[in-house]
Amino acid sequence: MDKVVQDNMLFTWAWPKTVPHISHGEGVYMVTTDGKKIMDFNSQAMCSHHGHTMDPRIIQRVVKQMEEIAYVYPGVGVTPIRVQLTALLRDMFPGDLNTFTFPSSGAEAVEAALRAARIYTGRHKVFSSYRSYHGGTLGAMAVTGDQRRWTSEPGDPSVVKMMPPQPYSLSWGETEEEITSKCLTLLKEQLMYEGPTRVAAIIVESVVGTNGVVKPPAGYLEGVRALCDEYGIVMICDEVMAGFGRTGKLFGFMHSPGVVPDMVTFAKGVNGAYLPLGGLALRDPIADFFRKNPNTGYGSTYNAHPAVLASAHEALLLLMEKDLVGNAKRLEPVMIECMEAIAAKHPSVKQCRAMGLFGIFDIQKNRKGDFIADVIDPLPPAMAAFKKALYDDGLFTLARGHVFYTNPPLVITEEELRWGFSIIDKNLTILDEAMED
Repeated sequence: MDKVVQDNMLFTWAWPKTVPHISHGEGVYMVTTDGKKIMDFNSQAMCSHHGHTMDPRIIQRVVKQMEEIAYVYPGVGVTPIRVQLTALLRDMFPGDLNTFTFPSSGAEAVEAALRAARIYTGRHKVFSSYRSYHGGTLGAMAVTGDQRRWTSEPGDPSVVKMMPPQPYSLSWGETEEEITSKCLTLLKEQLMYEGPTRVAAIIVESVVGTNGVVKPPAGYLEGVRALCDEYGIVMICDEVMAGFGRTGKLFGFMHSPGVVPDMVTFAKGVNGAYLPLGGLALRDPIADFFRKNPNTGYGSTYNAHPAVLASAHEALLLLMEKDLVGNAKRLEPVMIECMEAIAAKHPSVKQCRAMGLFGIFDIQKNRKGDFIADVIDPLPPAMAAFKKALYDDGLFTLARGHVFYTNPPLVITEEELRWGFSIIDKNLTILDEAMED
């Protein structure tokens, strides 16, 4: 089996020397082929909201759909499940975000949003932020603001990068108000340089994901919304990672009162990643435009695949019935308590952050506060040893550069959550001992 893995499989982003062989799942645990139970403390790629035991209702609904009709080309036919999921999402989304299309991934959803925004406005430029990630396709990579876009360059020349409210190496101010004011002032100045009437869209992660789990400062998204309104720019919020309860609210942008984006991209949590699915929500004026001008610039074979939509419809019903969004909110104080206690105890921890069940630790290499690695660096040996020690003790999470993540499934209990942090606490001594004098 290992020979096939090493000789015949192509991995994404990195080529691991060893990989666990997963047999099955049990709640928040994965079980390897040799019987080892591993708590999933990152929901895989921040997507397994329901954990790893699929509710029988989801299985039955998918099987039923497969038995009824497994595939209909979405450009020429509509299935009942597509109507049902669209109506359910219409009722879940705020404001007039009432129209939906269903690509197969978050990256495809971003592609669809960018093309629709350009057609709708008749403009071509798109603003996006550094310290962001929007997906692995060419358009999504062009608006991505971290090193993962480098292999796709030269990219789209009409994409303009803006500085985020929380850069790694400087601060915009001492208070959230000062940070927001300075950052929005610079953004408006950039718009002037680029010509605001040439800008089709501004795309932002409503809560920064893999680049730091960072909530925008108070007033920031409201300010972006105001600039978009002033200049007729489409505001796109990327909710692929934050959406459907990860932050303790249904969507990340809901932490910014009154903000309703013009478009919202989503994936991952919409069905707990049981099957590949993304989505794009549009406000009424944009949807009405395309009803009169029926070409959004996007289409795909697997858009609105009936079996996949069936998994999402049932998963969303369960998300609400089990109050998984509420569980994330209720466990947020436990997350913060555990993380802050660990940070106070271990000198290798520079800082930590959490919203709902969305958390991260930053690791430093000395008491001056220098990160153990830059964000673009490979995982340092001490971080790799720490990650392996977690796995040996039955805990999985992801780590990159100077950070590691704490993003368990939304079905986790307080007891399970505290156990996971106890394993982190135990093994952080590896990073403490690796610190420089």
